[in-house]
Amino acid sequence: MTATIKPLSLRWAQGEVFKNKSRFRVLVAGRRFGKSYLSCIELLNAAIQRPGETYFYCAPTYRMAKDIAWKEIKKLIPREWIKSKNETDLKIELINDSMIELKGTENAMALRGRSLAGVVLDEAAFMDSEVWFQVIRPALADKQGWALFISTPDGTASWFYDLWCYVSEDQTNEWTRWSYTTIEGGNVPQEEVEAAKAQLDKRTFRQEFEASFENLTGLVAVSFGDENISSEAQDINVLPVLLGVDFNVDPMSGICAVRNGEDLYVFDEIMLTGGATTWDFAEEVQRRYGIDRRIIACPDPTGGARKTSGVGATDHSILRRNGFNVSAPKSPWKIRDKITAVNTALLDANGDRRTLIHPRCKELIKSLRTLTYAPNTGLPNKNLGVDHAFDAFGYLCLQQFNLAKPETLGQTAFRIY
Repeated sequence: MTATIKPLSLRWAQGEVFKNKSRFRVLVAGRRFGKSYLSCIELLNAAIQRPGETYFYCAPTYRMAKDIAWKEIKKLIPREWIKSKNETDLKIELINDSMIELKGTENAMALRGRSLAGVVLDEAAFMDSEVWFQVIRPALADKQGWALFISTPDGTASWFYDLWCYVSEDQTNEWTRWSYTTIEGGNVPQEEVEAAKAQLDKRTFRQEFEASFENLTGLVAVSFGDENISSEAQDINVLPVLLGVDFNVDPMSGICAVRNGEDLYVFDEIMLTGGATTWDFAEEVQRRYGIDRRIIACPDPTGGARKTSGVGATDHSILRRNGFNVSAPKSPWKIRDKITAVNTALLDANGDRRTLIHPRCKELIKSLRTLTYAPNTGLPNKNLGVDHAFDAFGYLCLQQFNLAKPETLGQTAFRIY
């Protein structure tokens, strides 16, 4: 392989990982650190140095593998080095007979039976533990292959956190670990990271940008405090009512608010029990605020296809038939996004509270004060029965606030939900 190649450069922190010769390496880093670029450099270097072997790049899904690394690795490899390329299976065979394959791990068992000389597990914290322990680790055995784990953290209730802790106690000298913040990666200006603080809660900011393993136990609404409760949160009747909606037969939940500049005033809640339908809910909204008041509903996105009222119309279409504007994406949000939206609206990473809640909103306040995480899941405990008002409030926050989408930082910077 004698073709000329443009010199490849790594920033200091990336270089510290690259030059280390440990067999197993674990890198925890903030968003936009350059983890995926480092992954591709690692794979290409290994494929050149050890011809005739197979190397895997693994991401949590096939789509992520294609979107994150496929274009990058094709840019890095000179055309004259490529013997064959499969755009569907995401495989590149080099002229020295080395093979680089990109894989999604959503069906881990489909990866069994391979013999590997090296593997990168990108965003390893978001993979199932069986990917490493049952599939990849055995695949490295016969060739004494290496592994590089790269990820942002995902709480302490995970196998990846356990692995991180294990490395610190390893006696075999086969393991090394690093932790770097987004800023230490050198790819994102300080001002962009500072801007993200206004659009993330403190815990999420620490996890996404400071590479901190956050303990996702205890209260879900960790940002909520008595400072968020105020009789100042009154309706302003010249403004449209913003209505967060969680569709349930019992209770059907609505959180009513107005935007006062950058602030959100939550002034009322609607909790209908006894088998209330979406039609009943819309009627109650109109009874309280009149048929001429503009209502902007921010409901559960699944209501665009779901018919909880069982009358042939979707929940969203029922709201529209009653004159409401419906603001919701076609696909549902991740639960973690909703939690982040709620906590950011209550108290962002700069220490600013942009949401006031009237004391009459007793169910919402109860939900914020009592909803906890289910053990060892990092997800809210639905069995407590206090999540409905939280969910309705979450849909409202997702639609009303611009929240940082950390993985796009340094590209489009922010996503507007």
